[in-house]
Amino acid sequence: MTYDKENMLDILQAFPEQCKEAIRLVRGFKIKGKFDSICVCGMGGSGIGGDLLKSLAKKTLVFAHHSYGLPNFVNKKSLVFVISYSGNTEETLSAYEEAKKRKAKIIAITSGGKLAEKVKDAVIIPGGLQPRASLGYLFLTMVAILSSNGLIPGQSAAMNEAIRLLIPKQISKEAFMMTKKLIGKIPVFYASDDLEAVAYRMKTQINENAKQPAFYHVFPEMNHNEINGFKKLGNKIIAVFIRDDKDLNKVKKRMDITKKLLKSQTSVIDMPVKGNSLLARMLYAIYIGDFASYYLALMNKLDPSPVPIIEDLKKRL
Repeated sequence: MTYDKENMLDILQAFPEQCKEAIRLVRGFKIKGKFDSICVCGMGGSGIGGDLLKSLAKKTLVFAHHSYGLPNFVNKKSLVFVISYSGNTEETLSAYEEAKKRKAKIIAITSGGKLAEKVKDAVIIPGGLQPRASLGYLFLTMVAILSSNGLIPGQSAAMNEAIRLLIPKQISKEAFMMTKKLIGKIPVFYASDDLEAVAYRMKTQINENAKQPAFYHVFPEMNHNEINGFKKLGNKIIAVFIRDDKDLNKVKKRMDITKKLLKSQTSVIDMPVKGNSLLARMLYAIYIGDFASYYLALMNKLDPSPVPIIEDLKKRL
């Protein structure tokens, strides 16, 4: 499929439907056995779901793995998600082979490729997209599987709430207003621990869609180092505080004070999120960030879809 600016907008607007379809795809999916840990293996847009799942399932040991092989703790009592949108990601295929050697329980999520050939009962998701535009398929399939099998309970209602909040017209307008403040600046996204993976996703979407640098950090850790780093180049940066009413009061207080301290050195804006469940707040914020990265690309006079340097790297490898 050839991508252009209009196609990416269509894909963004269809994200709520993608989320619904992802849940339907794995309805009735059963997992046998008991597990001491969950490891999610994936790279780039295919791997971000592991970071989100780690934040979502805090009462379960979840590890997001973005490299070759596997962490040492993975064994036959581990559940391993092997995720590659194309099915041909070499690091993820390496993780699959290692998981097979260690006799871990493997669930593969892919649109095809070598991974679909190797794992006969893989969850096959629709093809024709780019990995970063497939978050619903790559992330919510995991959430739905784990929720329906009792491994992270209570997510069924959260998924329904999230989909209700994902209103394209409303969120795209909110994103557009925020994006106008990002022009000509390097954004740095800040969030609490609960939304760290969201801040990371926003950073990577700016990288791939708008083709410019972006960074992220978390509270309260940034108060112990990065807060001191704006004096020299603060005029080139804009700090985006991802605000969650359900954050710890101590974290919210730190954000308020930090904002006041930084205002004399750099631009600071707030990005509030909505939702009762953590999953809904995650997806709401991600949807704003995805739209913002699209609009920023257009404001930068760039096509948000192609990623030529990444493709060149793959060819050289």
